[in-house]
This record gives sequence, structure tokens and C-alpha cells, in this order.
Amino acid sequence: MRSSPRSRVKQEPGFGKGSLMDFPDRASHISDFTPSRASAMLSRISTSHLSESTTPTPSSRISSEAISEIAPEIVVWTEDMDMDLDDSSLDEAEHPSGTLSDPDSPMPEDAAAPLETLRIQSHDTPHESFESPMTNLSDHDQSELSSVPPSMSSKATTPVELDGHTEESIPSAETPPVREALRQTFNVKPKSSIPSNLSSYEYARQCIEAAESSRLNPYALHQEEYQMLRQHISHVQVTTYLNIRNGILRLWYNNPRVAVTRNEAVGCAGARWVDVASICYDWLLRRGYINFGCVEFPATNDRQEAEDVEAEVPLNKKKIVIIGAGMSGLGCARHLDGLIRQYEDHFRALGEPVPEIVVLEGRGRVGGRVYSREFKTKPTIPLPDFDGERFTAEMGGMIITGFERGNPMNVLVRAQLCLPYRALRSETTIYDSNGKPVDFARDQLVERLYNDCLDRVSEYKFKSQPAKLIEGNRDLIDEARDAVSDGHRTIHQAEEAVAALPHAPPVSQQNVPERVNLVPVSSDKLTGRVHTQPGTPGVLKATEKAQAMGWTLKTGLANDANIDLNEAVTLPAATLGSVMDEAVLQYRNIVDLTAQDHRLINWHVANLEYSNATNLHNLSLGGWDIDAGNEWEGKHTMIVGGYQSVPRGLMHCPTPLDVRPKSAVKKITYQPQSNGLASIECEDGTSIDADYVVSTIPLGVLKHGNVAFDPPLPEWKTEAVTRIGYGVLNKLVLVYDQPFWDTQRHIFGVLRDAANRHSLNQSDYGSSRGRLFQWFNVTQTTGIPCLVALMAGDAGFDTEHSSNEDLIAEATEVLRSVFGPGVPYPAESVVTRWASDRFARGSYSSAGPEMHPDDYDAMSRPIGNLFFAGEHTIGTHPATVHGAYLSGLRAASEVLESMLGPIEVPTPLVRRKGNNVFNKRKEMEGPKDPEQIRLEAYELSAWEHTKARIGERPARPAKVAANAYLLYSRAFFEVARTRCEEERAAAASSGNGNKKKTAPNEVRVMTSKMWRAASVEEKKPFEDEAAAQKTAYAEAVKQYEETSARWDKEYVETMSAYHREHPYVPLQQNGGGGGGSGSGGGNSYSAATARQREINAQKYRRTKHVSYAESDGSEMEF
Repeated sequence: MRSSPRSRVKQEPGFGKGSLMDFPDRASHISDFTPSRASAMLSRISTSHLSESTTPTPSSRISSEAISEIAPEIVVWTEDMDMDLDDSSLDEAEHPSGTLSDPDSPMPEDAAAPLETLRIQSHDTPHESFESPMTNLSDHDQSELSSVPPSMSSKATTPVELDGHTEESIPSAETPPVREALRQTFNVKPKSSIPSNLSSYEYARQCIEAAESSRLNPYALHQEEYQMLRQHISHVQVTTYLNIRNGILRLWYNNPRVAVTRNEAVGCAGARWVDVASICYDWLLRRGYINFGCVEFPATNDRQEAEDVEAEVPLNKKKIVIIGAGMSGLGCARHLDGLIRQYEDHFRALGEPVPEIVVLEGRGRVGGRVYSREFKTKPTIPLPDFDGERFTAEMGGMIITGFERGNPMNVLVRAQLCLPYRALRSETTIYDSNGKPVDFARDQLVERLYNDCLDRVSEYKFKSQPAKLIEGNRDLIDEARDAVSDGHRTIHQAEEAVAALPHAPPVSQQNVPERVNLVPVSSDKLTGRVHTQPGTPGVLKATEKAQAMGWTLKTGLANDANIDLNEAVTLPAATLGSVMDEAVLQYRNIVDLTAQDHRLINWHVANLEYSNATNLHNLSLGGWDIDAGNEWEGKHTMIVGGYQSVPRGLMHCPTPLDVRPKSAVKKITYQPQSNGLASIECEDGTSIDADYVVSTIPLGVLKHGNVAFDPPLPEWKTEAVTRIGYGVLNKLVLVYDQPFWDTQRHIFGVLRDAANRHSLNQSDYGSSRGRLFQWFNVTQTTGIPCLVALMAGDAGFDTEHSSNEDLIAEATEVLRSVFGPGVPYPAESVVTRWASDRFARGSYSSAGPEMHPDDYDAMSRPIGNLFFAGEHTIGTHPATVHGAYLSGLRAASEVLESMLGPIEVPTPLVRRKGNNVFNKRKEMEGPKDPEQIRLEAYELSAWEHTKARIGERPARPAKVAANAYLLYSRAFFEVARTRCEEERAAAASSGNGNKKKTAPNEVRVMTSKMWRAASVEEKKPFEDEAAAQKTAYAEAVKQYEETSARWDKEYVETMSAYHREHPYVPLQQNGGGGGGSGSGGGNSYSAATARQREINAQKYRRTKHVSYAESDGSEMEF
């Protein structure tokens, strides 16, 4: 099979203790793990490949200037922000830095036009991916730093349909013709990939955890799985499929350095389900849920022979050209490389050599907006554990926002590249503009008010249409047991049958769960992201909420005073910023807000602008939080030696990719109908033909029109480019000889004044609130005393035109106000100007004021043989590094599907009973052992005797939905439906509607409105009933545990007594004339027989505990 076999069947010691995703921490090394070809492969990639600096050539745009009275060096990025791909260290003598142009002189026309004014030329518009510079550094602390856990047990990140603008029909990608599916045969034993030494519960736990770590719901089908399987399996069979899928994912997370093979995946299935397992493997593999990243693939003789033939006979290889070597481009290239390796036999069957992959990069380095710049300053005494590490700071993407619940960086950083990292602590001191710490209680009070304003504004967000939820049997999946029967109708047949009934919903509306509203509850100080949880926006009136938060109401205020944002929302130019300002203004009429309170509110606003890279007034009221609910869990972290080690690892591991630096693209000629060659023209005059092109060009470059497309991109694509926002976040990186700040804290904040320090007007703070408002102590990851200050919102754009002297002087003044007049000027400084970088034109995307709910999906859709990836093409994770990487995996899957066609599903998919394709020994096909039959009859008699004495085992009480709103909605469902029908009738009579039957979703929306409008007194009976149900359920569970424990004890005693009084006599002794009272009658059978007796006893108990390997439906047991 392979030179470094994956330990699959027997569980390794220590596995399963704690989180399945507990990959090696911090300074773990590859040598810490079981030796394999993967470790040998990784050892060939030296540290220099992943993290050393690169040598700039004379054409490099990185420049510096010496300012004697401020600092020895201030480096300012002017365009490329690139370094050569060369692995040698920076050598100033051989490559002197160029002289910086006058910082006060006008910028070139093509360099830094304000991003709000950038427009698309008719011939331009693809895009690229990026990660977000929104994350920070720290030690071992979780608390507030960890992302808020989601409400569900798993987070599927499938884009969902949204209620919103859908006028224009956007064509989907062309699907290659489906070839007839050929049924495969497998020389694998049934369920041979399932460990025999794990209990069914432990195995199930690991499978469920692996699914959740893959962004999949372990209990339900993904939408693509539903579409693929709906005509082939029944609702009952979904459980078995999910057990197989979760088992394959467990294999991957057991050792993500080595690829899972098809045979190993098939080994998760029973004899009849081998084709299902193979199809599931294809889907997981193509979509990048398994075998992604820097993974080793087993070498085969066929591959070597194919390579030898191709070397001897030149063949016309298909060529895939990927534009951009950022996280999305390299992620796409690496995954395509792996897919092509694993589907080599498919290409050979088509008579084609394996395709060639080329990556074109305009800069002289990889990483794109992930750039870890090495300092010239070196510490006199290096910090511990920094031997051989680079002394770098992050110019772009910085923080990993939690490894748990599906972040692909978990596998890349911790399991495959084994990069050291540091966790970040979120404890923050916020200093007022005069340098004095803000009272913590006051800060908390104002933050709660700010969060309530966001809560009320969130009522106007786009309403997402939940995806279909086709679930398996949760109880069986929790025990890794398959369904006993197959069911009678496929999912498709069952849905069509229901749809044919009178007043039944159509297929598209069946099995659709209720919409869950996510409301803001807190903000992440490290990233500016808003944490959400299920709830109803603005449940309490503003006066009630203010008092509950701890505010004192203004004298003479009515108790029912509230905030009404409807008028602000209906204004033509309404944005998140305008409505938020109105909410704060109306709160000022309810409570007394001081100038300091306004500075605190605007500090939190600046933090939100940091996460969106633009002013709140440039954000859509409906879409500003479009990715809500897709956050990861776990500590926020930063990588020692630089985040850029990840893209460098993708480029080198396991084998180097063909990356061509300094190949800036000027024009892309593509084929809208997928037939024919595409052509990429570079700025240096060279051109390259390609069968498929993947554009990861950043959205800012598309908006700027630097790259031409022939033919011009269609209107539905260019309009999405225009509507999606794109902003800039800039940084000041300051290096010092000695720290003068609290080295145990990783962040601190500074409030900024308006032009009038005592202003109570929100608009006065817009231009100043984001200037140096957040500071990061990154010493632990840079290895040298270093602070990073953020310039967010309007301040980020102002940085592009501000002089270096002014920025460093302002930063020093802020630090001196906090830490005293002894704060020195930095020894080395770096100022980023991402909007001036011609390969980025900004930092990351956001929801522009005119954005439509489906714009991110439109950006991701291919056009003929032109495909798209990048952080601006993934609506579930925009503006993030991991989102950029995931978009690259998606694009790779789309390209492979264009080459090979979709997954071929044989019919029937589940083999009929008795049709066993596995190699089974002849002796297993013989009649059942008479001794076994006799033993089973004996145990059945023992169970019937025991049941007659003590009865069946108590059943666990059914769970209750103890939720006040659900109780209310059930009670008032008919009332809500009547109101909906009255509104429809009124609209129809006025000619503005129709008389169609009220849909269930409309009724649910109405009950939600009625619940929000209900008074406290009206809600109280339902809240009391919900509390009573919870209490009753808790008591029932307690009683169940007590009675079931007593029953278990009585069961053991009764069964033991039966065995003593009626000892089992083996067949051979009975044949010898013994009557059951012979010498040693009850103890004469072997230990193996005793073990079998215990197994048989379990078969007749009500609570049937069998391992997944022994579950029903399997034709072969271990």
C-alpha cells in the first residue's frame, strides 16, 4: 500500500483523550510524531524555505529613508511590497535600498486613488483572495479571547439563500457531460478501517468531532450531498451514510500528514455500502474536506511508469494557470496538484497525460497580503526559543482566530507544517485621550450600550433562507450504529409524494428548519469581529434594557420610552453607520452620555471598522455581518517567525510548485463557452496559453482596472465587483531597544478626541476615532520589543497620504501620554500603505452600501474556462486568510470537475442484500454453528426469565423544547396565520398582491413580530411554562438515572442467579448423557464461550449496545 502506513484499525495510545483536534502545540516538531514518509518529506523543507527573508533585487519597490531626528530607518511601502523568492538573507551592501520619494509630494495617479472612487473599466474584473490582518498574539489564556461557541453542535458553511435582490439570473458553471458510472470492486474487508479496540461510543465521539472539525454537520447531509444522493438513498439510509462519511473524516484527522486512500475509506463501510463509501470519498476529496494542504501521497508503480513515458514521448498536456501566489492561489495550486495525483488513472483512461500547473505572481515573493517582513534590527539578547527564527512583524494578515470547529489553518499550521505559535490574551486596558486609564466599570457599561445599539440595528440585516436539513438518526449516530432497515422510498420519491398531497409545501420548502436570528452580544477586541448568538433583536424596550444594563434613566422619562429606527432605515442612503449614529443619538435622550462615553463608543466603532477595513458609513445595513455564525472556536494565535511561513509551506511541501515570480499579468483572454485555449499576457511581453485559468486577483485590483479581460466580464460579474466594498487597514510597526509597556498584556487601547474634545456629536468622531486606537504587543512572536498600532476607518485611508515623520511623531506622542515623557522614538519603523500597493489596492473586502445578498456567490462563479478565488469570493468567510484558502480549495474542485466531469454515481447505489463484493472466506459462507444456535437459545431464555422478573429497562425521558417563544408561537399560530391572510387580502384588494395561500415562513415571521411586540405580562405565562418544563425534565432525567441504575443492578443479580440455577451445558456434554448437573456443569465451557454468552445476552436487552463494527446490516463481524 504505502511506505508509511497510516495506523487506522488499532487506536494509538492517547488518541481520543481530549479534543480530536489537539494537534501538537506551540514549538512542536515533526520529529515528535510517528516516523513516516510525510515526516521525511517535511524534513527536506528547511526552516529557511518556510521563514527566511528574501533578497530584494534592484527592481524591488521596498524603500527606506533615514530621518536622523526620529529613527534610524522608516520603511514605507510604496507599491509592490515585495521581496525576491530567493532564499538568501537581506544584504544591504549588495542591494542598497532605494531613496524614498518626498512623502508630501503628490502620489502617482495609478498608486493610491481613494478606494471609494475606484471603478471598473469595461474590460476588467476578476479578483483574488486575501486573509485578514485581524488577529493578535498571546500566551495560554482563553476566556474572552476564544470565539463564542455557535448555537448548533456543528457549523456547516454552505452558502444559504438570502431574501434580497435576485432580479438577474446569473448563469451557473457549465457541467461537463456525465459518463456512465462503472461499478468498482474493492479487495477490502468490511469495516476494516474501524478500530476494534474502541467502544462504539468513543468511536462515534471521534467521528462526530472530526465532522465538526471539517465544517460539516455530523447529523445531517450537506446540500451537495443531498443533491448527489436524493435519488439513490432513503431517509432511513441517511444514518448509515453519515456514519461512513464521519468515519472517513476521522481517518483524515487521525493523521492529516498522509492522504486517506480510497480503500481505507471503503473500509469504513459494510459490504453493501462500498459504492456509497467510494462516492462519499470522491466528494470529500474533491471539495477539500480531506487530503488537502501539505500532504503526502503514496507513490505507485503506475505513476512512475506514466512519468517515464511522458518524459520519453512529448505529449500535449493540459495547462492550468493560476494568477496570484497568495493564500487562495497557492491553496488552489496545491490542492489541484494533489487531486491530479489522486485521479491519475482517470486521466490515463481518457488517454491524456496529467495536466501541468503554473502559478504567476506579480511580486517577487509569495503570500500576497500575508507578508511577514523581517527587521534589520536584531536583539542584543535573543528571547528564549528564538534560535533560528526570523525577527519579523506582520504587515498584513496577522491573527489565526481559533483553530477549532473547522479552521483549515489547524491542519496546515499545527499538524502538517508544525509551526510554533503563541496564544493571545484579550485582557485590555483602555486609556483616555489624556493618557489615564478609563474606569473599567464605565467601560463595561458603555460597551453594553454599544452592543445593544448593534442588536437593534441587526433587525434590518438580510434574512437568510435556511438550507434543507436532511438528518439521520441522532441517537444511532451517537453510538455509531447503522439503521436496521433500508426504507421503501428514496428521498426524492418521498418528497414528491408529500408535495402531491393537498396543501402540502413544494419540495424546495420541505425539511427546511426555522430561520434562526443571530443578534450581536459582544465584540472581539483582538479582531473587531462581532460575536452573535441566536435571539430576537430589540426584545426589550430601550428604557428596560438601559436599566437592566445598569444605566440611570433621565429624570422625568416615561417608562415605555423606546428607540425607533424605522425612519432612519428608510432613508435612501441608509447605511450601518447612519443607523448606528441614530441609535446612539436616541439613546442620548434616555440616558446621560458624556464626552468620554462618546469617545468609548467610538473606540468600539473603530474596532468594528478595523474588522471591515472601512468607515461604517461605507457598509451595507443589511449585509455588514453576512458571515455571522461561521466563527471558529479556540484561542486566537500568532505564528512565531511570521504567518508567511504558511504560504511558503504550501509552495514547497510536499514538492515545489511551479511559481513564476515577477510575472505581473496585463491581460486575460478566456473562452466564455469553455472550448478552446485561454491566453495570459504579462507586462514584460511574455504570454502563456492555458486550458484553464484561475484568477485570484484582489478585488481592489479589479476595481482599479489594472487587468484587462477579453471578452469583457459579463455585467452580472462587474456589477458585483462594483457593489462589494473594499477598504484599507494600515499599520505602524515600531521596534524599540527595550520595552516600556506592560509586557504581560498583548493589547491596549487609546481613546481619540474629536476636533472638539467635549463633542457629543457622533459625526465629529468619524475621522479621528481609528487613528492609533488599538496597540498590539507582538514581542513574543517577533522576538524583539515591538508594538503594532492600527489605523482603521478613515484613518487607514489618511495614512496613504500622511508623511512618515508626522505618523511616527503622532504615535510617539500617544505613547508618551500613556507611559510618560521618557518614551523614545523607535529604533526601526515600518508604515504600511496597502491602498498604494498596485498588487493589492487595499486590504480586504466588506459589504458595500449597495451590496446584494448574492454578490459574493456571483464573484465565485466561473465563466467558461475562467475561474475565480479569493477572500472576496466566499461569503461565509470573507476578509480572512482561512476564507481565501477555502476559496482556493473550491476553485480547485471546479477546475477538476471541468476536466473529469462530475462524480459518477452507479445505480443502484446501495447494493442489494446478499450481493457481497468483498473477498470472503469460503468457510464463512457455511451454515451456522449448532453450538452458537444452542447458546443463543439459552440466552434468550435467560433474558425472558429476567424480563418477567424486573421488566424492561426504563426509557429515557423525551427531551422538551422548553422555549418561551416556541410555546407562544404554537399557541398563537392560528392568530398569526389569520393576520397574514388579512394582510394578503388587503394587498390583493388594492392590486398590490395576490390571494395565494399564506406560506409557513410568513406565519413564523408574523409570530416573531407578535412576540417582539408582546408586553412582559403577555410573555410571562409562556416563560413560566418553559421554566416549569425545564424543571420537570430535569427531575425526570434524575429519576430516570436512579431507576435505570437500580434496574441495571437487578439485571446483573437476576441473570447471575439464573445462570447458577440453570447452568449452560455445551452440546458435546449434553450428547454424552449429562443432564445438566454433571461435575462442573456451569463452568465446563471455555472462556470464549463465556464471552459469546455475554454478547448474546446483550442482543436481547432493550438497550442494545453493539459496536459500529458489529452493527446491523453488516454481513461480516470482527
